[in-house]
Amino acid sequence: MPQAPDRLRWAVDRLDVRTDQQILEIGCGPGVAAGLIAQRLETGRLTAIDRSATAIQRATKRNAVHIAAGRCEFHISDLAGFDPEGQFDVVCAMNVNVFWTGPADQEWTALAKILRPRGRLLLFYGYGPGDATAGRDVATPIRREMESRGYAVTLDAIPDGSSLCIAGQLGGGAV
Repeated sequence: MPQAPDRLRWAVDRLDVRTDQQILEIGCGPGVAAGLIAQRLETGRLTAIDRSATAIQRATKRNAVHIAAGRCEFHISDLAGFDPEGQFDVVCAMNVNVFWTGPADQEWTALAKILRPRGRLLLFYGYGPGDATAGRDVATPIRREMESRGYAVTLDAIPDGSSLCIAGQLGGGAV
């Protein structure tokens, strides 16, 4: 398996994965972050979704070992149309623009249904090193929307300034 970029390793570290958690990754792409998450699970499970059949095919191939071990599964779906059988402790997304480029009402409604009470939502965005303006442009509308929907929000940035984490816990409390 190819080496994962530092920004993805940093993002997965921010998830603070517990071995028994139920985690949803939105927009998993080729499954690089999914593999990093799944290797930290024992009795937990990662469910990953992406609108692209090609991305899901690549992610499935890349993570065959984790699928066989029962640690992850992949589905072709967008968030608004996703209907899981249970709820998730953690929901994450890497560079998924729907949350800051428009109203995303259907996506926020879906999150309210699938995130457990006191569950955590972590949205990661990468941009050019040290480009604080880009980070502010992304963080401001997302933070405002999350707080209006009852999330306690914190922001964190990778030391080189190239990636941002917007973390929220539903129902308030420490993120």
